[in-house]
Amino acid sequence: MKNPAVQTARWLISIYLSALLCGCYSPGGPVPEAPVSPSVREPVPQKVIVEEEVIPSTAPQDNGVPPDPCNWIRFVRYRPETADGQPKAVDAILVLLPGYMGGANEFEYMGRQMVSMAEAGGEGSIEVWAMDRRANCLEDLTGVNAAEEAGELPDPSIAVDYYYHGASIDGNTFAGFLQEGQMPYVSEFGLKLIMDDVYTVIREKVPSRADRSATIFVGGHSLGTPLTGLFAGWDFDGDPNTLDDAGFRNCAGLVLLDGPVFYPDLQEFNNIDEADYFQRVADIRSGAAPRLDMFTGVTPEAMNLLEILGLYAAAAPDEESTVLREVPYSGDVDFLLKLLHSRDVGNFITGVPSARDFRYTNEAALGVFMDDNFQPVQMLQASMGFLQGGPVVAKDFPGSVAGALGLGGIALDSLFIPWDAGPADALGTGPLYSWVNFDQVGNAADPNYLSTDGATLYTTMTEEVTDIQDFARVLYRGPSNFTEWYFPSRLRLDMGAAGAPFNAQAGLPWFHNAEVDVPVIAFGAPHGDAPDPSAWDAYRASIASTDFTTIICPGYNHLDINCAAVDRPGHRENLVFQPLLDFVLSHSSGTVLVP
Repeated sequence: MKNPAVQTARWLISIYLSALLCGCYSPGGPVPEAPVSPSVREPVPQKVIVEEEVIPSTAPQDNGVPPDPCNWIRFVRYRPETADGQPKAVDAILVLLPGYMGGANEFEYMGRQMVSMAEAGGEGSIEVWAMDRRANCLEDLTGVNAAEEAGELPDPSIAVDYYYHGASIDGNTFAGFLQEGQMPYVSEFGLKLIMDDVYTVIREKVPSRADRSATIFVGGHSLGTPLTGLFAGWDFDGDPNTLDDAGFRNCAGLVLLDGPVFYPDLQEFNNIDEADYFQRVADIRSGAAPRLDMFTGVTPEAMNLLEILGLYAAAAPDEESTVLREVPYSGDVDFLLKLLHSRDVGNFITGVPSARDFRYTNEAALGVFMDDNFQPVQMLQASMGFLQGGPVVAKDFPGSVAGALGLGGIALDSLFIPWDAGPADALGTGPLYSWVNFDQVGNAADPNYLSTDGATLYTTMTEEVTDIQDFARVLYRGPSNFTEWYFPSRLRLDMGAAGAPFNAQAGLPWFHNAEVDVPVIAFGAPHGDAPDPSAWDAYRASIASTDFTTIICPGYNHLDINCAAVDRPGHRENLVFQPLLDFVLSHSSGTVLVP
């Protein structure tokens, strides 16, 4: 048996030697070419009302009492605009569940555009309901919401002052990001609560099961796709001999947006035995096991800073960003920045140059941390364009050492990083990097975005689909936000027991997968989180539905499925929204008016 201590020591030695071989920082490298002219915009006339809706529902109190905001189910409702502002009858309602560490704003762009597209097309009307999970109730969004509401454009300094400088807003000051010991009650925020919340929303808002089965479509993105499959087969009264309460009997179809499709024979739904499951539940409740399940380095503070970056990118896209240099963020955030913004092992270890040494416009600061050409974590990638203004070189970190750093889902190639932060003795004096939007990296006549010497291919027009300004607004716009600051570990544990023989004893009645007979549509991004076609085929074989459509979206990354631009069809058509709209309208068999 290999000695773990010896393995770790060898790994650290190899890292150290690699750092020595990497040499010192020396700025320079290929420089991106000039952008092409932007494409002609054909915006969809906006005919949508956006509002947050809440339904009272007492949160579980078996391990402490959650704060009062947790006693409500929240979702963002996108509905057609009407002359009197009142709801109108619609043909379909799309209820969407966000992904891992995601909030309702994952669907901010999709919701606005699809409701408006339906109204503009005249073929029918829809609503989109974007769900928040219960743990979103623990976020203090006072600062970012006040920044958004400051005027015609956001004022991000309001958020920075609130979260970092003790500023008061309406008598409130930020009490700090919560620690696990402060939230024992999240041990009960598991799979059953999510299933019950979705069922409560659709039953409260659409009381007739006949209307639900004719007009409600349940779907999700990323983690929301297995949650959708679980909802479809969930038995809400716990009696497998009755079917009217099963999830699939309360909706007209399922929508899977770039996520893994789980089915009974897959280990993800049956990966723990009964004794281990109940011991793990007890450990989470006591705090002996983590109550939160977070991606390495992605803390609540980091997720809030991402929203602040979005505010700055929207408010002053071309101004030089000061966030990384002036915000007194924590050591945890500094470590995350090193993980994401290091060229190689040597750069990671020395920290020279650091992310704060580079000069970015506000748009470029957002792009360099979320665009697929720079962001190594695949679940955080969108295809928004590229940098310009200075040297940009190949990046190979974390690459092959990702596993040793506890990182999963890492892109191993085709990544870049800017490489001029100024001379080594005058860091912070390099060129100002700005952003080339997705529709300016190439066109049909010249699709490749190259270095000025023509030797380096950075990207192509077929690999860029999302407008960075649309993405910036998704991060902050409206009453919710893009992220879930506190993701309970109980959910992943429960999902691993949902298909186990003891699932009923665990309060996880997923009984009816084989009987699911509603239509299904699934979208996948080649660089995203969708399964390979064989996994889709296996899910199709595990249910009764014979109407199962799959669509692969070339050039898309994980977040593009929800955010790819719809208003530049002459450059690149959105490959998701119209097929999804056609699906729900063609499979609806009624109309419903929701007050």
